Amino acid sequence: MGARLSKKHQFVLYSLMEYLKKINKRFKDKPLEASVSKIDFIRLLQNLNIIEKSQRGLYKNLEILEKKKFIEYENRFLKLTKKGLKIVQQKENEINPYIRLLVDLEKAEIKTSKAQTYFK
Repeated sequence: MGARLSKKHQFVLYSLMEYLKKINKRFKDKPLEASVSKIDFIRLLQNLNIIEKSQRGLYKNLEILEKKKFIEYENRFLKLTKKGLKIVQQKENEINPYIRLLVDLEKAEIKTSKAQTYFK
C-alpha cells in the first residue's frame, strides 16, 4: 500500500473499501450507490473491536487520509478517491491468496487419517 501510509491508515482505508463493497452489494443491479457517514463508520470499527483507538483517534486517521487525498468527505459521506481505490486494490491483491486459503481450508474435508496425530 505504499510507504506513504502507516499500517493503521492502510487498515482504516481497506476497512472502508470492504464496508462500502458490502453495503453496495444489494445495489449491484441498480443505478444506486450507498455510502457511510464518518461517525457511522467509526462506530462500526469500534463495535467490531478490531481497532484499539478512541473515536477522536479514528477521526484523526480519517482526516489524514483525506489530506493525503485517499478519501473524500462529500455531502457528509465518505468516499474513496481513485488514488485511495488504487492503493486498497493493491492491498487486496496482496492478501487475497491468504484469505482464499483460509476460506478453502474451512470448506475442505480434511480427514484426520491423512494427518498424523499425537498427544500434546
